[in-house]
Amino acid sequence: MKCHHFALLLLLFTNCEQATEPETVNTTPLETAISQLRNYDSLAERQVMVVGTFHFSEEVLESGQQEGIATLIEQLKAYEPTKVMLEWEPHRFEATNDAYRRFLQDSFDISERYNEVFQLGFRLAKAMRHESVYLIDDQTDYPGSLADFATEGDPFSFDLFGTYAQQEDDGFYNAHEDSLIAIYGHNQEVLNELSVNNRIALLNSPEHQHTNAQRMHLYEMRVGIQKNWVGPDWVGRWYRRNIRMASNALKLSEKDDRLLVIVGDNHKFALDMLFDYTPDFELVSSWSYLQDAQE
Repeated sequence: MKCHHFALLLLLFTNCEQATEPETVNTTPLETAISQLRNYDSLAERQVMVVGTFHFSEEVLESGQQEGIATLIEQLKAYEPTKVMLEWEPHRFEATNDAYRRFLQDSFDISERYNEVFQLGFRLAKAMRHESVYLIDDQTDYPGSLADFATEGDPFSFDLFGTYAQQEDDGFYNAHEDSLIAIYGHNQEVLNELSVNNRIALLNSPEHQHTNAQRMHLYEMRVGIQKNWVGPDWVGRWYRRNIRMASNALKLSEKDDRLLVIVGDNHKFALDMLFDYTPDFELVSSWSYLQDAQE
C-alpha cells in the first residue's frame, strides 16, 4: 500500500513539473545581443520640463489675458518645480534676482512689465515660494562665415543674408518659400484666436513642435552649401545656443531637482531633444500638464 501511495505522489509531482516548464523561445543572435545592451537611464537624478511660449507683448496686461496667465500658473504649479529657469543670460542674474526679491516683498510692480520673465517666471517662482530665479540663455557670437554678414550695430544682417541667397541659390534656397509663408501664416491665425493659456498649451503640443522643427530646417540651411556654408552655419549657431542653454541648466541643477525651463517655443524641440539625451535628466512633457487648458 505504501508503495502504491509513493508511486501516485511521484506521478503527480512529475506531471506538475511538466505543466509548469516554460516553453523554449528561440532568439536570434541579434535579439540576444540587443537584450544584453546597457544604457545610462539609471543616471537620471533630476527632472526637467521645457515650456515653450511666445514672446509677450502689452496685450497680456489686459484683464482677460491676466486670467489666462493665472490659469497657466496653476497648471505649472502642479508639476511642483524646484527651480524656474528663464531665457535671459546669466550676467543679469544679480539684477534680475534683486528685482525678484523685491517682488517677493511686494515692492516691485510687474503690472506694467509684460515680458514673460516677469509674467510667467516671477509669478510662478513666487507661487512656489522660491528664493530666486535662474537664467540660462547664451547669445553666442557669429563666427566664421557668419561674421561676413555683419553690419555696424548688427552682428548678423538678414538683409545681407537674403541678398546673398538670392544671388547664389535662387530656386533652391526658396524652393519651399510659398509653403513656409502659407503654413506659418495659417498657424498664427489659429494661435491668435486662443486665450493666452490655450495659445501656450497649443505651442507645446507635439503637433506644433513637429511643425516648428520642420520650419527651422526649411530655409536658412539651404544657403551657401559647398560655398561659404553661411546657411548651415547659421542653423549651427542656433543649435549651439540651445546646447549652451541646456549645459547652463545642467550646471545649475542638483540631485532631485524638478527644473521648469521657460523659453521661446522655437527652442523647445531642440531643448527637449538635448535634455532627453542627457542621462542626468528625466524629460517631463509640458503638454501633459497644459493640454487641459480652459478659456
